[in-house]
Amino acid sequence: MPSPPHHPSTHSQSVLAQRAKVLRQQVWNGCQSLQGSPSELWKTYVLKFLDSYAYFSLSVIFTLFLTHDFGYSDVQAGTIYGAWGALITIYGLATGFLVDNVGVAVSVRWGFVIQLMARIVIFVTTSRTMLLWSVWCFLPLGNCLGIPVLTIGIRRYTTTHNRGFAFGLFYVVMNIAALFSGPMVDLCTKVWDPTLASSKEEGDQTDTSIEGQEENDNTPREWSLNGYRLVLLTCIIANVMSVLVSLTVREIKLVDDDDNDKEAVDGTMDNSTQEVDEDELSVKKKNQISTFTPTRGSAWSILKETLETKTFWRYLAVVLITLNVGMVFRHLDATLPKYMIREFGPDVAYGTVYSINPAMIMILVPIMTAATSQYDPLVMIHYGTYVSAASVFCLVVSTSIPACISFVIVLSIGEAIWSPRLYDYTMSVCPEGREGTYGALASAPLFLAKLPVGFLSGILLQTYCPAEGPRHSQLMWLIIACTTVTSPIFMTLCWKFVSHKDSEDDKGYTELAGGTTPGGYDEDDDNNQDDDADDEHCIT
Repeated sequence: MPSPPHHPSTHSQSVLAQRAKVLRQQVWNGCQSLQGSPSELWKTYVLKFLDSYAYFSLSVIFTLFLTHDFGYSDVQAGTIYGAWGALITIYGLATGFLVDNVGVAVSVRWGFVIQLMARIVIFVTTSRTMLLWSVWCFLPLGNCLGIPVLTIGIRRYTTTHNRGFAFGLFYVVMNIAALFSGPMVDLCTKVWDPTLASSKEEGDQTDTSIEGQEENDNTPREWSLNGYRLVLLTCIIANVMSVLVSLTVREIKLVDDDDNDKEAVDGTMDNSTQEVDEDELSVKKKNQISTFTPTRGSAWSILKETLETKTFWRYLAVVLITLNVGMVFRHLDATLPKYMIREFGPDVAYGTVYSINPAMIMILVPIMTAATSQYDPLVMIHYGTYVSAASVFCLVVSTSIPACISFVIVLSIGEAIWSPRLYDYTMSVCPEGREGTYGALASAPLFLAKLPVGFLSGILLQTYCPAEGPRHSQLMWLIIACTTVTSPIFMTLCWKFVSHKDSEDDKGYTELAGGTTPGGYDEDDDNNQDDDADDEHCIT
C-alpha cells in the first residue's frame, strides 16, 4: 500500500515546532543559569528599573517641559536636552577612575543621592538659572554613576556561563521601566492635566524667546503642579526608592573560575549521576562569593594603562561607529513627541506609541539573547544596526500614525538584535577592575548622541515641522535617516579593524559569514544549551 503523500507545509510546521521547542529550552536554560546568584544581582535589576523609569519619563517630556514651563524655543530646548546627555558622558569619563577606585556599591549610592537632589530642584524651581545648574551640573553627574556603574555590577555578580543572558535580562528590565513610563506620561499629561492637551501647542509660545525678550529670561513662570511636574514627582519617588535599595548593596563579586568548576565536577561525578552532580556544582557556585577589593590607582595611571591597550582603541572605534544609529533612540525621545503633536493634534497618545518599543523589547530580547548567544557580539551589533537604521525610512514614506507605529516596531527589532550585545561586548573586552573607565564609554551611544540630536532636532522641527505654517516632515525624517544609516555602513567598511583579535589565543578577525567566535564555538561555554539544538537541526 503506498504511503501517503508528504506535504511540504506539514514538514515546515514540524521544523518550526522543533525550533520553537529548542528556543524555549534555551530561554529556560538561561533563566536556570541565574539560580544561586547573589542578592546583589537582583538588587541591581531593581535599581535598573527605578533608575530607567526616572530617566525615560524625564526624557519623554523634557523638551515639552522646557518649552511649556520655561518658555524655551525648539532649538533652545533641544540644545539643553542635548547638552544634558553629552555631559553624562563627559562626567562619566572624568569619574571613571573614581568608580574603579571606590567600587560599585559606593558609586551607586552617591549617584542616586546626587540625582535625587537635582530632580527635587528641577521639580520645585521656576528659575532658569537653577534649572540649568541642576540639568547641566548635578543631574548628569548622578546619571553617570547610575546606569554605567550598574552595568559593572552585572559583570561582578555573574559568571562567564550566564553573563550573556544576565545582560539580556538587564536590558529587558530597562525596557519594562520604559514601557511603564509611556502610559504614566500619558496619564499625567492627558488625564491629570488635560489643559496641556487643549492648550495651544507649546512651540507657539516661544518664538520671541530668542529675540526681544532677553530681559525676561530670568522671570519665572507661576509654579503649578501641571502634568509635566507630576511626571517629575513620580521620578523623585522612584529616586527615593533607589537610594534606599542602594544602601543594602555590598561590594562583592562572584568567583568565576572554570578550572575549579571542572575539578569540582570531576571529583564528584560518575557517569550515572550527571544531573545530581550538576546540582551539586550549582550549590558550590552559589557559595563562591567573595569580597571585591577595587584595584586602586591614580587617574593618570589608569588612563595611561587604558590608552596603551590596543583592544581599547578597537572598542572606542565601535562606540563611535554606533553613535549615529544611537541617535535614532534619542529622536524617539526628542523629535517624535513634538512631531506627533504637530502633525496629528495635541490629543495624540505619543506616550503609548513610545511604549511599543519597550513592550517589544521585553519579549524579543530574552529570545534573541538565548538564540544568538553562540554568535560573537560584534556580529550581532553589525547586523542589528542595519535594521535599526532602516526603521527611520518608515516615516520618510508616510506621515501617518501607522507609519509612526511601524517606525517603532522596526526600530525595536533592530534594538533587540544589537543593543544588549553592546553591554556584553563592553564587559568582554575590559579588564577587571577597570570597568569604570570602559563602562563610561559603553553608554556613549546612548548619552553622547543627545548633543547633536538635541540641536538637530530643534533645527529640523523649526524648519520642516513648525507649530504653524507649511510642514515637510518627510524631508525631515529623510535627513535623519541619511545620518543614521552611516553607522552600519561604517561598521561594514571597518569590520576587519574592529573585529581583529589581539589575544594570542584568537588570531585574525571574526568572520561575518560564520558569525561565531574565531576558532569555533564551544558549547560548554553556554551551559551545553545548544547540544539539543544541534540534534534538532540534524533531524530536520
